Amino acid sequence: CWICSGRRSETNGCRERKKTVGRRRDRVRAALVQLGRRQRWPTAMIARALGVTAGALASWGRRQKIASDEGAPRGRPAVIPAAAKKQIRSCYRAHFGQWGPQVLAAWCRREGLGNWSATTIAAVIADLREPEPPPRPPVRYEVTGSQVMWSEDGTGFRQRGRKQELLVVQDECSRLKLNWRLVSGPARGEDVLAYLEEAFARNGPPLVLKHDGDGIFATPDVRALLDRHQVVDLTSPPRYPGYNGKQERSMRDIKSYERAMRRHGVRGTLATRIDAAMHDLNVERPRPVLGGRTAAESHRESNIPLPDRAAFQAAIDVQERTLLSKATTRGQKRSARRRAIEMVLMRDGLMEIVGDVSHDLSSDAATE
Repeated sequence: CWICSGRRSETNGCRERKKTVGRRRDRVRAALVQLGRRQRWPTAMIARALGVTAGALASWGRRQKIASDEGAPRGRPAVIPAAAKKQIRSCYRAHFGQWGPQVLAAWCRREGLGNWSATTIAAVIADLREPEPPPRPPVRYEVTGSQVMWSEDGTGFRQRGRKQELLVVQDECSRLKLNWRLVSGPARGEDVLAYLEEAFARNGPPLVLKHDGDGIFATPDVRALLDRHQVVDLTSPPRYPGYNGKQERSMRDIKSYERAMRRHGVRGTLATRIDAAMHDLNVERPRPVLGGRTAAESHRESNIPLPDRAAFQAAIDVQERTLLSKATTRGQKRSARRRAIEMVLMRDGLMEIVGDVSHDLSSDAATE
């Protein structure tokens, strides 16, 4: 052994000493190479100082990830020449950053600089582009008591090849399904009227009824029912089902439970399976979002006194007129009624913003 003058069959201790000496030699060699780079020595001079050939030094440098000063830089070569990069960046600045990568790619082709993709051009101007502001996180509104707001929605089923529609109305605070009706084919206005009358008679009318604004709610009989009980009509924004997200989630849970029953061989009619799903969601299933309570328990424990209905509607009308007078866009005018209802509910403590939307219900994610 050239280290310990022993036999080559020495134990691992000798091998470790060899590795240690080799690492030290590499560190010394790397220090000399870096010194030569700073002093602008050519590779041949550094090789002579180390007592090796220039080829051996270049090979060692590649293994140690140290590039030779005569060789090309490591990695992929630059696609766009430096002179073209400078012109592209100058053009981007000259147009106040309004020319995007695709426009610059077309400009490069027109000017004869080269034919590069927009992605390649984007890398050239990446440091010049203004960072986009992060999107505002969606927030979750929570109703603070039972009977303050109900939400209504429908979902389709198929039984023996025929369409059936399930209408469900639930309490927004407790997630309790207050009434449901399975009808043949698409639901009609009289179906909505009948099952809302049943829900009002059994539970009392809510302060606000939220729905997606379908035409079946615009029938004269349904409008008369809401007016007679002084129920405020809250319509979701068009093409935004997340506004009625709790009800959408409930529909998904109902359909998932019904499919699971069929998959496990539970026989019976569709209506029987839906009733079993409703019993599970209302009475048996503890809900993490409700603090481990069931929907029925939360509904009983969340009763709060409701404001005078006439005064509540008058406050909404005043707030709506104020928003309309300040509206500057058509969107603000269209949403004035909905925003007025939300503002009056929050003013009276009937609705609050809980926080950003998250499915993480662990204690680490809880806020004060």
